[in-house]
Amino acid sequence: MKILPVIVVTSLSFACLADDDSDIVTGCLMSNAEFGTEMAQICIKENKAARAEVERYPGEFRPIVERCKRRKEMGWGIVKKCIDDDIAAGPVLEAYAKEQPALLERCQMEFLGREPSRIKLCVETALETQKSGGKKNQ
Repeated sequence: MKILPVIVVTSLSFACLADDDSDIVTGCLMSNAEFGTEMAQICIKENKAARAEVERYPGEFRPIVERCKRRKEMGWGIVKKCIDDDIAAGPVLEAYAKEQPALLERCQMEFLGREPSRIKLCVETALETQKSGGKKNQ
């Protein structure tokens, strides 16, 4: 009787993977219809590889991973880029908290609830504007 739960859980995992595979296949066929099957196959292969990489992120990044997964309709490469950008933004935002606390706080308020990479871009744009004497629009 203990084998049955393992089979059910395993079956559900494969069913979820199959759903994701069908989403990948459908998305790639739709977005590459004019380019032929070779491009669609490349798209499928790249999306499956990116999805596998996304699943390998350590648990400490789970909130970022889950938030970025909402973009999977755009492709798993986009999801992976979202995760990588937000992870890379973390240490930069920590440095800005020490060096530019007021500017960081303004950007955090302006982009409340947005991803760290967007807040980082806000700070960098504002700093660039300051350097150029206010010639760029924020």
